[in-house]
Amino acid sequence: MQLLIKNAHIVDINSPYHLQTIDVLIEGDTITAIGSLTSDTAQVWDAAGASVYPGMAELHSDLGEPGNEESETLLSGAAAAAVGGFTAVGVVSNGHPFADNKTGVEFIANKSDQSPIHLVPIGTATKERSGEELSEMFDMHQHGSPMFGDYKNGITNANVLKLALLYSRSFGRIMVHPEDENLVAGGKMNEGETSTFVGLKGTPTLSEYLRISRDLQLLEYTEGALHIASISTKEGIEAVRAAKAKGLNVTCSVNIHHLLYTDQAVSTYDTSFKVSPPLRTSEDQQALIEAVIDGTVDCLTVDHLPKDIEQKQCEFDNAAFGMAGFEGAICHLLDALELSPERIQALLSTNPRALLGMPEICIKEGAVAELTVISQEGQDWTGFASKAFNNPMIGSTTKHAVKAVVVKGAILGL
Repeated sequence: MQLLIKNAHIVDINSPYHLQTIDVLIEGDTITAIGSLTSDTAQVWDAAGASVYPGMAELHSDLGEPGNEESETLLSGAAAAAVGGFTAVGVVSNGHPFADNKTGVEFIANKSDQSPIHLVPIGTATKERSGEELSEMFDMHQHGSPMFGDYKNGITNANVLKLALLYSRSFGRIMVHPEDENLVAGGKMNEGETSTFVGLKGTPTLSEYLRISRDLQLLEYTEGALHIASISTKEGIEAVRAAKAKGLNVTCSVNIHHLLYTDQAVSTYDTSFKVSPPLRTSEDQQALIEAVIDGTVDCLTVDHLPKDIEQKQCEFDNAAFGMAGFEGAICHLLDALELSPERIQALLSTNPRALLGMPEICIKEGAVAELTVISQEGQDWTGFASKAFNNPMIGSTTKHAVKAVVVKGAILGL
């Protein structure tokens, strides 16, 4: 591939061309020149009005395979992620067989070689994701897993989490999904005025805050490394802010859909909005937005969890939890929040790539060409690559548009 991107507005705080509008020449998978350029051999694309970021990465998402191929496969999920602007995805283990040993990790890594984007395996912290016995974390780390977590299950046994933090301290990070199942107690949405109005059993915010408080105390005791995924409550994000102020090695992510929607969205009984953790109140949402802006939040995530029509087109009580969102999430986020270009880069590229153990990328001569190009031309979200039925952004229109991603020596989207 030879591509000359004309009038590219560079967003990369590590680049000497940060916030400059300039031409970028790409040959194969390498940026070979930046400046005022012409070419007789390269494909020429005028990106006037578009911003060019280092490739964006999704930290934790379920791509269906293995175990839920009717909803998504690794390749269909990767294609959807590319359409949504991502050049890399951290793939969590949510289906059987679980990635609790090197074989499971190698399966995802091998699929990554065939994928249009990078797929990074995230192994489970316990065998069979049971929460009872530690998985082969060091062996999985040696074969490409940078983090370990029992996705959506959490680790109920405090001693097991303590051992996981101690064991992985020298080579990895434990990722937790902070919900106390006993307090969730079959809840279908956030507990509050809306749940009372619509007549659905609610999940209290306490179920998240108590688990985060416990996990942070275990982190302080073990001096390990912890990532708290999908924080959704005001109390939860305040606890993380305090832990960071104490110097604990903790990072956190917030799902984009918690910044876009509140529990009011459930009033229509649209099962696409049945997620775990549930959509919360506008007060919780505002607290999350403030934490995104002030730097408390390390990553913004899609937490893509694909479901097929049978799992979602049913009564709300019986519907599966989860929202698909690769296609549309970034653009809806940029429409909804005013974030500086530097914060966008940190939240969607620099920080998630670091947590996934990926090499740093920089928009400069001689560097690997891995880019996400976003414009303000507007986009209609139709004709999805994902197999999932449960993306509430299907048919929506955004002011921002993902024009293309450049990854693995190819340009996708033009």
